[in-house]
Amino acid sequence: MGILEEVKDCFINLRGVDEVRGLAERAAREGAGFSELLEAMKEGLDVVGDRYDKGEYFLSDLIMAGIMATEFVDALRPHLPIPTIRSKGKVIIGTIEGDIHDIGKNLVSTMLSVNGFEIIDIGVDVPPERFVENVEKLKPDILAISCLLTVGLPGIRRTVDLLRMKGLNVKVMIGGRPITRDFAEELGVGYGRDAVQAVKVALELTGGKGVKPSE
Repeated sequence: MGILEEVKDCFINLRGVDEVRGLAERAAREGAGFSELLEAMKEGLDVVGDRYDKGEYFLSDLIMAGIMATEFVDALRPHLPIPTIRSKGKVIIGTIEGDIHDIGKNLVSTMLSVNGFEIIDIGVDVPPERFVENVEKLKPDILAISCLLTVGLPGIRRTVDLLRMKGLNVKVMIGGRPITRDFAEELGVGYGRDAVQAVKVALELTGGKGVKPSE
């Protein structure tokens, strides 16, 4: 079994922290690509999520998968290239109010950082007003909002509405399990299906227009 299949299987079957750390070290020795490793991990996590939805896995299993994901990325981090170019932009990132999940947010943060973006992580369960306050204070190039639960969708909409009401022309990107491209297009913001695509979207947004203020 190749390293990418091993990584995917490790997450699907929740083989534990020691196993996933060992795979990270092996991947580094073999020169496996970081994006490909993240994609393999994501595929494994997607299966875990599906099994949870079907009642085959439990909350404790989701927590274990999250711990494994954090350990995997942390073990890979020392082997990642350090950007030598000037910052491509400042990104404020957080998980919307009502959602305390941080796996996706952390993966996107890592990928953006590796690709030259300055990251300001304001945590989880962030209300729309705090997103807006941070945009006003820190003046980022991009506001990235993560959401894993459908309960967070109204908060994302309110955040975008508040940005428009205040005339803050920041570029916005959203992503997470319940987010669809149609929802993002309805709001007029960028859509990142996963951490790898989030980098492409961020690069596109820094060369384009942000959320337009209301007329």
